[in-house]
Amino acid sequence: MRVYGFVLLIIGIWFPSVLIAQSEPEGKDAEAYRIYSVQVAELLKVRGMDDKAIAEILSVYKDNDINSDEKLASLLQKLYPDDQGILIIFYQFYNDTLRRVVLEPGKVKEKVYIPITKKEILQLGTDFNHLLGLYSLSDSRMPNLRGAIVKPPPATAGLSYQQLIKKTTALLLPGWFNETNKHLIIIPALNLGTLPFYLLSPYPDNSILLDHCSYSVAPTIGDLIALRLKMMKIHLGWNGNLRLPFNKLRESNQMDSASFVLENPLFISNPVYPLNTAYSFPNLPGAGKEIDQALPYAANYVLLKGADAKKDSVMKYLENADLVYFATHGMASDEDPKNKCFLVLSGEDPFFTAKNIMDCRNRFRKFPEMVILSACQTGLGKSMEAGVAGLARSFMLAGAHHIIMSLWNVDDEATAFLMNRFIVHLQEPNRFMPSEPLRQALIDTRKKFPKYSQWASFAAFGVDF
Repeated sequence: MRVYGFVLLIIGIWFPSVLIAQSEPEGKDAEAYRIYSVQVAELLKVRGMDDKAIAEILSVYKDNDINSDEKLASLLQKLYPDDQGILIIFYQFYNDTLRRVVLEPGKVKEKVYIPITKKEILQLGTDFNHLLGLYSLSDSRMPNLRGAIVKPPPATAGLSYQQLIKKTTALLLPGWFNETNKHLIIIPALNLGTLPFYLLSPYPDNSILLDHCSYSVAPTIGDLIALRLKMMKIHLGWNGNLRLPFNKLRESNQMDSASFVLENPLFISNPVYPLNTAYSFPNLPGAGKEIDQALPYAANYVLLKGADAKKDSVMKYLENADLVYFATHGMASDEDPKNKCFLVLSGEDPFFTAKNIMDCRNRFRKFPEMVILSACQTGLGKSMEAGVAGLARSFMLAGAHHIIMSLWNVDDEATAFLMNRFIVHLQEPNRFMPSEPLRQALIDTRKKFPKYSQWASFAAFGVDF
């Protein structure tokens, strides 16, 4: 990677319940953050982490005295510039209420409480799947459990596409959101981080988020803070002093944008899919094309292709790679995500599980900074109050800073084109890296493949530079 040069609103949302915003009693913030820390601990337990490791991760809240939205906003001012149109939206779900807090670095812009059930929130994902035709895509492209009886998809709520976009936009974004907001950091609850934010339409001219604003998904507040501090140390020479706002640090280091040069990537391409497992895996002819198009941009690389793409070989080369790119099948499961969320490789032990990935945390001194998962459904997993437990989260726990993930089963040809454009834009100086290169690649892809299902599936997970 190279470096270059509180307002409370009462608004209406189209939901069975009325959105309510009210002044918070003394200590209500602290209680919300106490509940949130419990939710994060539960998420980490599902990932298979022990109590000691969980306590270490949660220590970031105590160490930085984060027990209110105002304190979080103050800390964010020391981590991010306040003049680049950055918004952070923290979603928290508890007691049949979605708490939506909108922050700028140094300022709480809005906090609202939306009465809504968990079922209603999860239904949004189901409705997007129906209206984008994703269930039929899944039937033809995703791995199948041998001998299983195929269940019909969950029922739709019966909304039109325009109604769904209006409803979801009102739920997730503030009514005053506009073109001055250039980058959005999402801290999700439940399945919100897996919804296609780029399709939301908060603008009066009916343009969509993709046209004006990049976004990234930070799995939790703690991840956002810890990773941002780590990146500041690595790339800005930050000395650990949090007394000054980020703008002062930026001035002293003349930092404005960043690019990612593929110096030593690891590519995993189109493994020989196993025949003796409980699943059958359809071929992905476009996976090899994806990788072949990326190779010319790499100075040095390791390519594990076909029968060579075995788990032990992947583990051998991971530690010394700056980027790892998986072009293969992926599986997501809300039952036992530690073992049943996996990428498919070759060989006798072909499933690279979420547990295998997290074990790298203790096995390796370092881990690839960026992970590209063009495999199907790599952004999905078990939806919990503090977000989704899935493959993308596992790579972050292992040490990755940025994960490019897929939210549904994707068209081969469109994905190959999109990923080629992403690699090109990734090496150009960008203010929000890798979210902005991904946004530019999605814009390029939309021109050639206009169906939403062909390009809107990819999102950036982690923390932008």
